[in-house]
Amino acid sequence: MTNSHRREKLLELLENNMYIDVKTLVEELGVSEATARRDLGYLANMGFVVRTHGGAYFTTNKSTMHEPILDYKQHLMVPEKKAIGQAAAELVSPGDTLIIDSGSTTWYMIENLRTKKPLTVVSNDIKILMHLADYPGFTVIDSGGIIRPELKILLGESAIDMIQGLHVNWVFQGANAIDLKHGVTTTSMEEASLKQAMIDAGQKVVILADHTKFGKAVFTRVCGLEDVSLIITDAGMMPEQAEEFRSMGVNLQIAGEQELID
Repeated sequence: MTNSHRREKLLELLENNMYIDVKTLVEELGVSEATARRDLGYLANMGFVVRTHGGAYFTTNKSTMHEPILDYKQHLMVPEKKAIGQAAAELVSPGDTLIIDSGSTTWYMIENLRTKKPLTVVSNDIKILMHLADYPGFTVIDSGGIIRPELKILLGESAIDMIQGLHVNWVFQGANAIDLKHGVTTTSMEEASLKQAMIDAGQKVVILADHTKFGKAVFTRVCGLEDVSLIITDAGMMPEQAEEFRSMGVNLQIAGEQELID
């Protein structure tokens, strides 16, 4: 097991348990106590964990390359994500074709689509696909690809190839970070490549992001803000920040406000 693979596994253990001690790490990872302590020190320096005398706590501080496990993310900013999801679903009409990207915010969109049948929906998110498969009148298509088990999503060249053959009315994506200078960014180059293919396949591209995602950038670029038709966020965004984005030509909707896209 490489250093990076071992530390990623360590982060998965922390995200699932919130706290882990050195003894458990030695047993779970099959490493020496010295290696376990060294890994915890490395992750603490990166801002992922808070060290204690015998172990470490998971922290919500984010580096530019780490993405929290989806189940954990789905319990963050729930009212805001529900409002964003409802606003996004209001854009959709029966008969539309959609690509819905993986993510904790796009997850909160899909329940609001139930009355929009018939719809054709393509996604790389296994949980979204399974949920929509129960909706009568929906044609649900998976993107194909390799399963990333910790996030329950599909990635890889085969997924990109499939998406590149599509042209849909709407693409709905989440974002790890949105910044006026760097545009939309994410933590994984692999995910960025698939997101870019989705954007190219869409007639209109909508980014769903709660207010904590703005004014920052993470590891790799997905697209510029000029490639986005609309960004939907929540009422927690500061008015002056919203105005700054709008003054730069960004079509920004605060969930709950009435706003149309051309």
